Amino acid sequence: MLRIKKVSMLILGILVMCLAFTSKGMAQTDLDRLYSKYKGRTETTIFVGEREINAKVIVNYNAKGKPYRIIVYGEAAADGDLENLVEELGETKVKAGYRKLLHPNAVNFDQNRIYENNIQVSLYQKGTQYAKYGIKKIEVRNQLVGETGTPHYTADFFYFEVGDTARRSTLKPEKFDF
Repeated sequence: MLRIKKVSMLILGILVMCLAFTSKGMAQTDLDRLYSKYKGRTETTIFVGEREINAKVIVNYNAKGKPYRIIVYGEAAADGDLENLVEELGETKVKAGYRKLLHPNAVNFDQNRIYENNIQVSLYQKGTQYAKYGIKKIEVRNQLVGETGTPHYTADFFYFEVGDTARRSTLKPEKFDF
């Protein structure tokens, strides 16, 4: 009888450990998955159509040293490939249970004072997790004599962000004392 109890306890212990590992794997967020991919990197390559596009990577950490946001951004020749990529990324998020917010969103991103204006982004949200994808046309005007000043778009600036608002701040705000 004692032997059966020990075997039962052993089996129960193994089942509990298996369930713990399974639930831990399921609880991994998009942010965790991407962090394991981009941890320690400042650049990456994006394959769009037949092209390779170099992109910069920024990982933001909260006060406890945990990632709360990952941004991938850069510039590429103006064409429809990046727009298709943004649509594909959005469709993937919707299939993963995110909902697309319909009101317009803008990101004020001025890394190294290169990009001065706001970037219009599509925003997807699932609980506290979110994803932002946007493209901004970079305008270059032809300054030839007699030119009408019609804008010519030569490049697209792209901005992709994945984050979790629950991770942004892990500290309790201190009472203001002056």
